[in-house]
Amino acid sequence: MAFLTKEDLISVCDIEIIDIITNGNNDITETIINESIDKMKSFLSRRYDIDTIFSAIGADRKSIIVKYLKDIVIFEIYERHSREGANEVVERRYTEAMAWLGKINNGEFADSTLPPKPKTTLNTSTDGEDIRFGSNKKYTSNY
Repeated sequence: MAFLTKEDLISVCDIEIIDIITNGNNDITETIINESIDKMKSFLSRRYDIDTIFSAIGADRKSIIVKYLKDIVIFEIYERHSREGANEVVERRYTEAMAWLGKINNGEFADSTLPPKPKTTLNTSTDGEDIRFGSNKKYTSNY
């Protein structure tokens, strides 16, 4: 069974509207759902165990992940229909979902209900923290 189905989208959009936009083609909806899951995985994989998160089904799914995934899917479905812009509510919810994912990815937010990424033997010294290398901006002097 899939992590998210077309029937789950009823809480954010009428199924009839989705069918009108996709011409009743369920393959389009499934493709958009899978693409949106991959988008979320790319943000969440830095700190969380995405295999555990997205293998859950039914009531075992994390509600915050399902909520934001629905928002992303509905936005992508509307984008398929019209490039001129989606409904204001859909755009606001999509922006909120992407902002949340960005903050989760950067470490500004942390969600203790999500399973942490398993530790690897190659990276035990950093305890999951990023190490960034760089230097200050270079200036030239004219003496």
